[in-house]
Amino acid sequence: MTQFRRDVAVSVITRVLVCGVVIATGVVVAVVLTNSSPTAARVEVGEQTVKVRAIKVPLEPVVRQWSGFGTVRALNSATVPAEVVSTVVSIPDGIEVGLPVSVGQVIAQLRDYDYVEAASRITEQLAEVEAEVARLDTQERVLVERRSVATRDLELSEVDLQRVKDAAAKGAAVAREIDAAEQRRLVARGALITLEELQSLMPVRRKSSTAKRDGLLATHRLALEQVERCTVTAPIAGLLSEVMAEVGEQVVVGTPVARVVDPVRLELQLRIPASCRGRVKVGDRVVVNRTVIAEPIEAEVTRISPIDDAATRTMTVFVEIDGGSDRIVPGLFVSGTVHEQETVSRSVVPRRSVRHQRIMLIEDGRIRSIQVESLFGIAGERPNSGLNDRQWMVLANPLPEGASIVVDGSRLLPDGIAVQPRYVSDDDTDDDSVGSLP
Repeated sequence: MTQFRRDVAVSVITRVLVCGVVIATGVVVAVVLTNSSPTAARVEVGEQTVKVRAIKVPLEPVVRQWSGFGTVRALNSATVPAEVVSTVVSIPDGIEVGLPVSVGQVIAQLRDYDYVEAASRITEQLAEVEAEVARLDTQERVLVERRSVATRDLELSEVDLQRVKDAAAKGAAVAREIDAAEQRRLVARGALITLEELQSLMPVRRKSSTAKRDGLLATHRLALEQVERCTVTAPIAGLLSEVMAEVGEQVVVGTPVARVVDPVRLELQLRIPASCRGRVKVGDRVVVNRTVIAEPIEAEVTRISPIDDAATRTMTVFVEIDGGSDRIVPGLFVSGTVHEQETVSRSVVPRRSVRHQRIMLIEDGRIRSIQVESLFGIAGERPNSGLNDRQWMVLANPLPEGASIVVDGSRLLPDGIAVQPRYVSDDDTDDDSVGSLP
């Protein structure tokens, strides 16, 4: 037991000594490194003046802009469908994508045999109905004549009956003669009733035959129309943008055969922020950019969609573009900027002068940074500024008239530091070289 306690004590003392040596070594190393580190030179900032490149920002009339994107489409375009169930038997030469077509030009020919045969059968049925109508006309004329004869026969039988009755009253005729005369009158009367019944049925028979004839005529016109529809023609003049049918292909009603577009009148469906509703109006100027380096296209808003897209929070304005110059084509995805008609005096600064939504003003030879809010951006050179910058920012709250700002906002200049501004207007070139902190 005594030996065990002695071993434990030796172990604890050894560990304590090892830890002490390690700590002491670390302290010595830290002291040595601290004493051997170089000392930074002290600079009295307040005694130095920093050269900075500056620009004066005047208040200038600015038109608010709204940018967006959209796809160009042709105002006049048509997808030519098949209007019958048939088979493509031929496609004329010259019906190729990119070639022009005129109104009524044949695009494809479909097999019309079934519809021609149907029209022939209907023609035969029409001949039968026409013959029936002619027969009714003849019967009606005969019935009129027979009725006239029957009417006269009835009148004579009635006169004869009256004479027999008068003779019987004088004792010159017997009852049997009266009965015979009465019978002749009844026969004449029956014949007249029969003819009147037949004549009364004639309008019904004529109407039925006429309706049947009119129905066959309508069916015949439809059959002829189906024959004409087997010849697929261009509904408008333009260029073929797509030919979907091939010879031998079975088509049904509605199957697209070709698509024709008129590339002269184009329309851009431009989506811009919904927040500009009520500000953008018909007639506002629009600058359309196909690519970054392409020459922009001038246009104007022709109409405005009455609804917004809740998913993208955008509204759609329609811009009509003249496509005659071949600078823009249907299906092209472009960017566009709408310029409001109202002009407001605002401050326009280079985008590079704003850093973390702050800008450095130069007041009485010293720097004062202020918070700014961007209203919208402007792309393009501004020759009056003296800078070659193409990216500019319009501030929501204008700066004081004639305010001076540091052009390069990426430099870290503390507030209150004395600066020596070098204005762009004093230089011959747009050189961004400036002095540095000493």
